[in-house]
Amino acid sequence: MNTRKIALVSILASIALAISIIESFIPSILPGVKFGFSNIIILITLYEIGLVETIFIDVIKVLITSLIRGTFLSMPFFMSLTGAVFSLIIMILFYYFIKSFSIVGVSVLGSIFHVGGQIMISFIYFQSSYIMYYMPIIGISSIITGVIVGIVSYKIIKSGVIKSGKEKYRQ
Repeated sequence: MNTRKIALVSILASIALAISIIESFIPSILPGVKFGFSNIIILITLYEIGLVETIFIDVIKVLITSLIRGTFLSMPFFMSLTGAVFSLIIMILFYYFIKSFSIVGVSVLGSIFHVGGQIMISFIYFQSSYIMYYMPIIGISSIITGVIVGIVSYKIIKSGVIKSGKEKYRQ
């Protein structure tokens, strides 16, 4: 990685972190439901920059957000980390290996698996099957937010702004 690419990845990580922190202060309509707008940066990085950079940005986003919010090593941290890992694994799998899904489809799958990871941690922590009753609500919400994040990511990629930035940093 050259210095210019490090700068580009640092800028993208900073944007993802800022969005994540801002979003964490916005009250949600339904408990546990957030738009996940910082995942726009994750998708853009996956599609336009590379795998290692995407993993780096996602991990940094979860760690630093939890440190700023004061949730590091608490249940919300583990929910966020597990959701991010599950989401990233499925998005990488479908982007690199299956390739039959659009960016919107990959986004929706990532959103669903993010929620799945969070539900799993909640189930382990609370050891209650009542959490499963919340799955249809949060599942539908994750599909809606996944579509929104996917469409916005697609529009940004299609605009060419990332590609032109990447060209600058290629030297």
